[in-house]
Amino acid sequence: MTTEPVPPAPADRHGPAAATVLVGALLVLVGIGWLLDAGGVEVPWRAVLPAALIAVGLACVAGAFQGRQHAMMVVGVVLTVVLAVAAAANWDLEVPLAGGVGDRTERPATPAQLTTYELGVGDLVVDLRQLQVPPGITAVAARVGAGELVVQVPDGVSVEAVARAGVGQVQVFGEQESGLGSRIDLIGDAAGRGTLRLDLRVGVGQVRVEQ
Repeated sequence: MTTEPVPPAPADRHGPAAATVLVGALLVLVGIGWLLDAGGVEVPWRAVLPAALIAVGLACVAGAFQGRQHAMMVVGVVLTVVLAVAAAANWDLEVPLAGGVGDRTERPATPAQLTTYELGVGDLVVDLRQLQVPPGITAVAARVGAGELVVQVPDGVSVEAVARAGVGQVQVFGEQESGLGSRIDLIGDAAGRGTLRLDLRVGVGQVRVEQ
Protein backbone atom coordinates (compact mmCIF):
# COMPACT_ATOMS: atom_id res chain seq x y z
CA MET A 1 0.00 0.00 0.00
CA THR A 2 1.45 3.31 -1.09
CA THR A 3 0.96 6.41 1.05
CA GLU A 4 0.57 9.57 -0.92
CA PRO A 5 2.57 12.52 0.40
CA VAL A 6 0.56 15.19 2.16
CA PRO A 7 0.75 18.45 0.22
CA PRO A 8 2.15 21.37 2.22
CA ALA A 9 -0.29 23.90 3.57
CA PRO A 10 -0.66 26.91 1.32
CA ALA A 11 1.32 29.93 2.43
CA ASP A 12 -0.64 32.67 4.05
CA ARG A 13 -0.80 35.36 1.42
CA HIS A 14 -2.75 37.77 3.55
CA GLY A 15 -0.86 40.92 4.43
CA PRO A 16 -0.78 42.47 7.89
CA ALA A 17 -4.05 43.76 9.26
CA ALA A 18 -4.85 47.37 8.50
CA ALA A 19 -5.18 48.11 12.21
CA THR A 20 -1.67 46.80 12.87
CA VAL A 21 -0.15 48.87 10.07
CA LEU A 22 -1.92 52.07 11.09
CA VAL A 23 -1.20 51.70 14.80
CA GLY A 24 2.46 51.07 14.00
CA ALA A 25 2.58 54.14 11.75
CA LEU A 26 0.97 56.29 14.46
CA LEU A 27 3.49 55.06 17.04
CA VAL A 28 6.33 55.95 14.68
CA LEU A 29 4.80 59.40 14.06
CA VAL A 30 4.36 60.14 17.76
CA GLY A 31 7.83 58.79 18.53
CA ILE A 32 9.44 61.05 15.93
CA GLY A 33 7.49 64.02 17.24
CA TRP A 34 8.54 63.23 20.81
CA LEU A 35 12.19 62.94 19.76
CA LEU A 36 12.08 66.27 17.93
CA ASP A 37 10.35 67.92 20.89
CA ALA A 38 13.01 66.59 23.26
CA GLY A 39 15.67 68.02 20.93
CA GLY A 40 14.17 71.49 21.14
CA VAL A 41 12.31 71.43 17.81
CA GLU A 42 8.81 72.88 17.98
CA VAL A 43 6.32 70.15 17.05
CA PRO A 44 2.83 71.20 15.82
CA TRP A 45 0.88 68.80 18.05
CA ARG A 46 -2.23 70.90 17.36
CA ALA A 47 -2.14 69.57 13.77
CA VAL A 48 -0.53 66.15 14.33
CA LEU A 49 -3.13 64.78 16.76
CA PRO A 50 -6.26 65.71 14.75
CA ALA A 51 -4.62 64.34 11.59
CA ALA A 52 -3.97 61.05 13.38
CA LEU A 53 -7.58 60.92 14.57
CA ILE A 54 -8.85 61.51 11.00
CA ALA A 55 -6.62 58.68 9.73
CA VAL A 56 -8.00 56.31 12.38
CA GLY A 57 -11.57 57.31 11.54
CA LEU A 58 -11.06 56.69 7.82
CA ALA A 59 -9.49 53.30 8.59
CA CYS A 60 -12.51 52.38 10.74
CA VAL A 61 -14.90 53.31 7.93
CA ALA A 62 -12.91 51.28 5.38
CA GLY A 63 -12.56 48.35 7.75
CA ALA A 64 -16.29 48.28 8.48
CA PHE A 65 -16.83 46.64 5.07
CA GLN A 66 -14.36 43.84 5.90
CA GLY A 67 -15.14 43.07 9.52
CA ARG A 68 -15.02 44.51 12.99
CA GLN A 69 -12.23 46.90 13.83
CA HIS A 70 -12.03 46.76 17.63
CA ALA A 71 -8.35 47.75 17.76
CA MET A 72 -8.95 50.81 15.60
CA MET A 73 -11.88 51.86 17.77
CA VAL A 74 -9.68 51.69 20.88
CA VAL A 75 -7.01 53.83 19.21
CA GLY A 76 -9.68 56.31 18.13
CA VAL A 77 -11.11 56.60 21.64
CA VAL A 78 -7.64 57.20 23.12
CA LEU A 79 -6.86 59.91 20.56
CA THR A 80 -10.25 61.52 21.19
CA VAL A 81 -9.54 61.70 24.93
CA VAL A 82 -6.10 63.22 24.30
CA LEU A 83 -7.61 65.82 21.95
CA ALA A 84 -10.36 66.66 24.44
CA VAL A 85 -7.80 67.27 27.18
CA ALA A 86 -5.66 69.41 24.86
CA ALA A 87 -8.67 71.46 23.75
CA ALA A 88 -9.84 71.93 27.36
CA ALA A 89 -6.38 73.25 28.21
CA ASN A 90 -6.55 75.63 25.20
CA TRP A 91 -3.53 73.85 23.64
CA ASP A 92 -1.13 76.25 25.38
CA LEU A 93 0.19 74.33 28.38
CA GLU A 94 3.53 73.65 26.67
CA VAL A 95 4.40 71.04 29.28
CA PRO A 96 7.75 69.27 28.85
CA LEU A 97 7.97 65.82 27.27
CA ALA A 98 11.63 65.80 28.25
CA GLY A 99 13.06 67.20 31.48
CA GLY A 100 13.77 64.07 33.47
CA VAL A 101 11.91 61.69 35.76
CA GLY A 102 11.85 61.68 39.57
CA ASP A 103 11.54 64.16 42.43
CA ARG A 104 13.48 67.42 42.47
CA THR A 105 13.75 70.47 44.73
CA GLU A 106 15.12 73.84 43.60
CA ARG A 107 16.12 76.58 46.08
CA PRO A 108 17.33 79.70 44.24
CA ALA A 109 18.65 82.44 46.52
CA THR A 110 19.13 85.28 44.01
CA PRO A 111 17.34 86.33 40.80
CA ALA A 112 20.48 85.38 38.83
CA GLN A 113 19.95 81.75 39.84
CA LEU A 114 16.42 81.64 38.46
CA THR A 115 15.69 79.64 35.31
CA THR A 116 12.74 77.91 33.68
CA TYR A 117 12.24 74.81 35.81
CA GLU A 118 11.08 71.71 33.92
CA LEU A 119 10.38 68.10 34.88
CA GLY A 120 8.90 65.40 32.65
CA VAL A 121 7.42 63.07 35.28
CA GLY A 122 7.57 63.39 39.06
CA ASP A 123 7.29 65.98 41.83
CA LEU A 124 8.99 69.36 41.46
CA VAL A 125 9.33 71.75 44.42
CA VAL A 126 10.51 75.30 43.74
CA ASP A 127 11.34 76.81 47.15
CA LEU A 128 11.52 80.61 46.82
CA ARG A 129 11.33 81.38 50.54
CA GLN A 130 15.01 82.40 50.67
CA LEU A 131 14.92 84.28 47.36
CA GLN A 132 16.10 87.89 47.56
CA VAL A 133 13.25 89.55 45.68
CA PRO A 134 14.28 93.00 44.38
CA PRO A 135 11.87 95.89 43.76
CA GLY A 136 9.92 95.46 40.57
CA ILE A 137 8.81 92.21 38.93
CA THR A 138 10.68 88.91 39.18
CA ALA A 139 9.37 86.24 36.80
CA VAL A 140 9.46 82.52 37.65
CA ALA A 141 8.30 79.77 35.25
CA ALA A 142 7.93 76.08 36.04
CA ARG A 143 6.54 73.12 34.05
CA VAL A 144 5.77 69.50 34.92
CA GLY A 145 4.50 66.98 32.37
CA ALA A 146 2.89 64.58 34.83
CA GLY A 147 3.10 64.86 38.61
CA GLU A 148 3.02 67.61 41.20
CA LEU A 149 4.40 71.14 41.07
CA VAL A 150 4.76 73.01 44.37
CA VAL A 151 5.98 76.61 44.60
CA GLN A 152 6.72 78.06 48.03
CA VAL A 153 6.88 81.87 48.15
CA PRO A 154 8.40 84.18 50.79
CA ASP A 155 6.44 86.44 53.11
CA GLY A 156 6.19 90.15 52.46
CA VAL A 157 6.20 90.06 48.65
CA SER A 158 3.42 90.56 46.15
CA VAL A 159 2.53 87.45 44.14
CA GLU A 160 0.99 87.36 40.68
CA ALA A 161 0.27 83.88 39.37
CA VAL A 162 -1.15 82.03 36.40
CA ALA A 163 -1.41 78.37 37.45
CA ARG A 164 -2.80 75.77 35.05
CA ALA A 165 -3.33 72.01 34.83
CA GLY A 166 -4.55 70.15 31.76
CA VAL A 167 -6.07 67.41 33.89
CA GLY A 168 -5.93 67.70 37.66
CA GLN A 169 -6.04 70.27 40.43
CA VAL A 170 -4.75 73.80 40.98
CA GLN A 171 -4.41 75.35 44.46
CA VAL A 172 -3.24 78.91 45.04
CA PHE A 173 -3.27 80.14 48.65
CA GLY A 174 -6.41 78.17 49.50
CA GLU A 175 -8.27 78.83 46.27
CA GLN A 176 -8.83 75.61 44.34
CA GLU A 177 -9.95 74.45 40.89
CA SER A 178 -10.02 70.88 39.57
CA GLY A 179 -11.00 68.95 36.47
CA LEU A 180 -10.11 69.55 32.82
CA GLY A 181 -8.32 72.76 31.95
CA SER A 182 -8.09 73.98 35.56
CA ARG A 183 -6.73 77.50 35.91
CA ILE A 184 -6.33 80.14 38.62
CA ASP A 185 -5.22 83.72 37.94
CA LEU A 186 -3.96 85.66 40.95
CA ILE A 187 -3.51 89.44 40.89
CA GLY A 188 -0.72 90.68 43.10
CA ASP A 189 -0.94 93.09 46.03
CA ALA A 190 1.07 96.24 45.32
CA ALA A 191 1.86 96.57 49.04
CA GLY A 192 4.71 94.03 48.80
CA ARG A 193 8.36 95.05 48.58
CA GLY A 194 8.66 93.31 45.24
CA THR A 195 6.52 91.19 42.95
CA LEU A 196 6.87 87.54 42.01
CA ARG A 197 5.19 86.74 38.70
CA LEU A 198 4.59 82.97 38.52
CA ASP A 199 3.81 81.04 35.35
CA LEU A 200 3.06 77.46 36.42
CA ARG A 201 1.83 74.59 34.25
CA VAL A 202 1.20 70.87 34.72
CA GLY A 203 -0.09 68.50 32.05
CA VAL A 204 -1.56 65.86 34.36
CA GLY A 205 -1.40 66.29 38.12
CA GLN A 206 -1.44 69.12 40.63
CA VAL A 207 -0.16 72.69 41.00
CA ARG A 208 0.19 74.25 44.46
CA VAL A 209 1.31 77.71 45.50
CA GLU A 210 1.88 78.19 49.22
CA GLN A 211 3.89 80.14 51.76
